[in-house]
Amino acid sequence: MILVDANVVIAYLKKPDPKVLGLFQTHQAAICGITRAEVLHGARNPADRQQLYQALNVFVQIAIPDSLWDAVGDALAALRAAGVTIPFPDTVLACVAIEYGIELWTRDQHFSLMQAVLPQLRLFQEPP
Repeated sequence: MILVDANVVIAYLKKPDPKVLGLFQTHQAAICGITRAEVLHGARNPADRQQLYQALNVFVQIAIPDSLWDAVGDALAALRAAGVTIPFPDTVLACVAIEYGIELWTRDQHFSLMQAVLPQLRLFQEPP
């Protein structure tokens, strides 16, 4: 299983790629509430929102446990102390991946910066 960031989902929805679809299927792609909210944020109208719901419901849905919020706060503090500024939703996403022991598939470069501070964060390496 891999946790998928919104930027990967959005790129796929804009331009479906059979290779990406195959990776979703092979690796049992999952999303959490952060990714779901970020994707739905881009809905242009009610019909588009319905299409997004359908697309998102194909993914395995991972819950964000209440116990994770302390880890998010600790990660944000550690990142800040190291001089690394990361958006709050991305820190939550990284903590979810760490909590579940799964790789995170993202196309945002700042996640690799996070690994210096959060070495347990594993990133999925998208094949060329």
